[in-house]
Amino acid sequence: MYQIVATDMDETFLDFDHKIPRANVDAILRMREQGVLFVPASGRAYGSIMESLAELPAACLDGSYVISYNGGCINRVGENEPLVSTRMAYSTILDLFDYAVDAGELGMHIYAVDGRVWGWNLTDSEKEYLAGHMDIELLEGDSIEFLRDVPLAKCLYVYENLDLLHELSLAIDPKLIEGLSTTFSSGRYYEFNPAGVDKGRGLRTLADLLGVDLANTIACGDSANDMAMIEAAGVGVVVSNATPDAKAIADYCARSSCDEGVFAEVWEQFLAWQ
Repeated sequence: MYQIVATDMDETFLDFDHKIPRANVDAILRMREQGVLFVPASGRAYGSIMESLAELPAACLDGSYVISYNGGCINRVGENEPLVSTRMAYSTILDLFDYAVDAGELGMHIYAVDGRVWGWNLTDSEKEYLAGHMDIELLEGDSIEFLRDVPLAKCLYVYENLDLLHELSLAIDPKLIEGLSTTFSSGRYYEFNPAGVDKGRGLRTLADLLGVDLANTIACGDSANDMAMIEAAGVGVVVSNATPDAKAIADYCARSSCDEGVFAEVWEQFLAWQ
């Protein structure tokens, strides 16, 4: 019997306008009646995730958990202090920031453990993409010295061409990313997390905390940063708008896109009969 359904947020649970399709809400309410936990799992901070879910009925998240920062933090819903958290060294983020400054064309996000996010060298298009679903403080100048004593969780490069980001990942000095977990998301981000951190680890950690067998979990996603979670779950599901690499490792490729609400299909295929 499935006990946890974990899902990526952007372009999976949320539609392309960062809204929640009604089909997803109805399916989650049915899941909760069965006692199945709905667990959002995102590269974003806990607070940002909860803001995007503000319109959900309380029953959808009551007593559940949130996996944030690509598995770097786990929170009980309603509690800002994480049960589990990882940190990334300031010196590592500084080296990545200096590389972006020298490169010139890259933008950057820097995330604090407490949920604050700073953006540097962001295009108008990126600001528009973030508007309404993630608060971010824009940095001026080429220094992040003020972050030296701030507990930091992760960072990422922004460039609105995923092919060029993949090329960058092959060309970057290996010493710069030594010991880091890296991934891609949303067709525009090259993400850096502390060693060993990914959504698969986040799901495994949560399942251990709750005494749930991974075979009794379902994970939904659309992109590279979801693949570890898709592989870790008992059933890995991708939306129809998923990237080819995510589709290649999924147990089930849905007919539904993020705009249509994939959770109705997940309910019909895996949960309605249990």
